[in-house]
Amino acid sequence: MKQIFHFILMGSVLAAMLSGCSGKTGIPEANKDVVDLRYRVENEYHLEAINAAPFTIVVKSSRPWTISSQHPDWCIIGQEEGEAVADTLVHKGQGESTTVKVQYYDNTDLDDRIDKIEIASDYYLGKTVTVYQKGIAYLNVPEADIEGGLMAEKAAGTLEVNIKSNQSWSAKILPEADGETDWLSISEGETGEQDGKVVIAIEENGGEKRYANVAVYDRHGEERAMIKITQDGVQLDPESFEIRVGYDQLSAYLNVVSNGSWTAEKQSASDDWYSIDNPTGHTGDGTLNLTLTANEGSTSLRKSTIVLRSIPLEEGDPVIEKTIELKQAYPIAPVRKVMDNEELGAWKSDKGIDPVYTAGVGTLFDSQSGDVYCRLNQGGMPFGTYTFRWSSIGATARVRHWFCYSKSAEMKVDIRPKSGYISFDFNAPDGDSSQKPSIASSYSTDLDFTKPMEITYKFDPAGAGYCHVTYLCNGVEMASFDTSASTMCTTTWGADINMYIGVAADGEPASAVLEWYEYTASVDWEQ
Repeated sequence: MKQIFHFILMGSVLAAMLSGCSGKTGIPEANKDVVDLRYRVENEYHLEAINAAPFTIVVKSSRPWTISSQHPDWCIIGQEEGEAVADTLVHKGQGESTTVKVQYYDNTDLDDRIDKIEIASDYYLGKTVTVYQKGIAYLNVPEADIEGGLMAEKAAGTLEVNIKSNQSWSAKILPEADGETDWLSISEGETGEQDGKVVIAIEENGGEKRYANVAVYDRHGEERAMIKITQDGVQLDPESFEIRVGYDQLSAYLNVVSNGSWTAEKQSASDDWYSIDNPTGHTGDGTLNLTLTANEGSTSLRKSTIVLRSIPLEEGDPVIEKTIELKQAYPIAPVRKVMDNEELGAWKSDKGIDPVYTAGVGTLFDSQSGDVYCRLNQGGMPFGTYTFRWSSIGATARVRHWFCYSKSAEMKVDIRPKSGYISFDFNAPDGDSSQKPSIASSYSTDLDFTKPMEITYKFDPAGAGYCHVTYLCNGVEMASFDTSASTMCTTTWGADINMYIGVAADGEPASAVLEWYEYTASVDWEQ
């Protein structure tokens, strides 16, 4: 049997004379002595190709020890073996340790190399250290550091990408998003060795500004650089190709990036439920403003198409058109639920005190001091809008709402009468604090804790599959933020919510009554 003890910066292994002990020499178990091997060393090292810095291994053992390399032809171990230290001293962390210097020869090969160093004592292999040493291969592309990439005029011409390298390489034209690449080609330098250049031939552009990329690969086919190519032309780029508005939203806007004059119009003049406030008069970047009427009494989306159109400066100049889809939601009635016995059956009580329902009043959530209080949990809750109406909130009650997601991400809203505010808190995915939203930690405007309070979590779809989250109190917005790859990244649109609601003691035991909660389903924007 083998026991492993871990200390700060110190590994310690104790191999005992019991069956199942792993050995390295095949000595019969009954003949094996106890080995107490201790060492201080990193799990792995990453070294430069030339003049690599040495590192040390500190070791002592109750039996003779060895340090060996799989590649002794390019690894120098200052002391490959050592004598035992009295086991009584080793067990107590006493006795003299040996510091062994490890040095690597220069790696003059192009490729990186890997070595394994083994630390052993008698029959026992205590530690394997992995050493990565770089090769001398390099491949640099100065144009890859130019912000925005390379620019080409409208007229036909060439661009050059310089390669600084001591190895073979290749280059390839790649499209930008869904763009085409038939307007440019590599006329020289599709492959090469050592220093060289890639020459890109570009055709004349009689239309819209266009984009592509040049990728450079090393001798193993690994991408080492990506250079964006932009050819000048007419630019008319809307911020989005779809505008979504609420059923009762009466205005909307769209930002447009352009290098010329442009107009906007409805594709169908019969779409009279909205108007374009500024269809003409745009030169360069601008904002298109819309005025809408409410989509009351409907069960389906309103849809319309808006056409953006460039204005040619001279006869023969191209006209660029972009179409934008405008969608207006329909009203969805909220579904109200009371926490009666039937509804309580769908939730799990998990903090020691069960809620008590009283018809016509609501559900009492009580608490004791410490970690004993009334809390309910239900997983698999869908996205949408949730509103919780609380009343009879005790002066020292802490009314809690937790919405939880994968990787331990949590959004928390607490009503805290004792402190005089509603608090917002977050547990970020995997504990990465940089993922927390940049919003105030609390809200305290016009709060009266002696009256019923309605707390709302509102989720709306945002770009790239993420969400816009809004917190409201009695219908008034308290805070909002967008989730993204860098903000609460596991809160993606359509992900299930693991929900907790409860009342804890903020000092003295207290209680509150949940009169009801409402769920409003999300709009189906794909109708």
